[in-house]
Order: sequence, then structure tokens, then C-alpha cells
Amino acid sequence: MKFLYSLSFLLGADNWKIEPTPQEVTGSLEGFARDNTIILDLGCGDGYHSLTLAKDGWNVIGVDYVPLAVRRARRAARKAGLAQQADFMVGDVCQLGVLALPAVDFAYDIGCFHLLDTQQAEEYIRGLANVMKSGGLFLLKAFTPRPQGKKTVGYESEEIGQLFSPFFTVEKTSNRSYWRFPARWYWMMRK
Repeated sequence: MKFLYSLSFLLGADNWKIEPTPQEVTGSLEGFARDNTIILDLGCGDGYHSLTLAKDGWNVIGVDYVPLAVRRARRAARKAGLAQQADFMVGDVCQLGVLALPAVDFAYDIGCFHLLDTQQAEEYIRGLANVMKSGGLFLLKAFTPRPQGKKTVGYESEEIGQLFSPFFTVEKTSNRSYWRFPARWYWMMRK
């Protein structure tokens, strides 16, 4: 997958920009204080959603494993005068422990998790749990299972609940398709 995403960014693909930052994300930030809230964007790509939040005054850290995407995000932040509010790191979302991340109040993932296998998912969840503050909110958009080549990508609600249950409580879900793929949003509270 890393090769495909690297190639996508190299070729200038911007499939991730087909819609503005989802209302699920912006609406979930109500009640958080802009000046002292740390937001983590998992799989941030070129920073499109992170920069939207930074423009609204939020402090955002984006993590992506494609160096070219992160370079573009950093450049866009500097160009927009948002380098103080938006920081971007090259890193694997399944290995958050190796990054120097502060404690996070709010995290979101708009398209990474559903591509992970079970072992990667468990590593991702442990790493996320270690950087999230107790009571912090995690918002996940994940495709429901569908075939992709020789494997299936996506997770059922029950699987999400089981995988995250050691560290998170699923507070709410909402079904919503993206492109033509069925997906579900999960609002989870860090225990």
C-alpha cells in the first residue's frame, strides 16, 4: 500500500479532496477550547483536512508515512502562515510510539484504519491509546467490509468495538457512504 500511496502523491492524485473536511470532524470539535486542544490527524496525506482545521484556529499534528505528502503539507502550512498551528510528521500510524507526540485531546482518521489487517490494527490502537488523554475523543471513518483484489478491506461494527474495547468506548456510530463505498463513522472516548 505504501508504494501505491507514494505513487499517488508523486503523480499528483488528490482523491482525498473530493469533499471539504467532513462535518463529523468539525462538529465534533464543539466544546473543545481552540487555544489548548491538540488534534491528531492520522494518515494526513498532504494536510488538506489538517490545514482546514488550523485555519479555524486549531492546533493540529498530522502523521503520514509518505514523505512527499508530508513535505507538501509542511510547504502548504508555511505558505498559508499556519506553521505554528499545523505540524506534520513522517511516521507510520501503526508505530505512533516512536514519534515525539504530545498528549492528544482529539484524534481523527478519515481513511487509514480500514486498510489495516488485524495485527496492524492492534498496533495502531495501542499506539493511539498511548498518546490520547483519558476522556479524549477519537473519530474514525472506516469502510465496511468489501473485496479489494484478493483481500477484503474494511471492518464490521462489532469488529471495531472488539478491537478498540481495551482502551476506547464506542459512544456513537453513523452510516455514510463515500464515493460508492459503504462506510461508518465511530465516535470513541478514551477510557
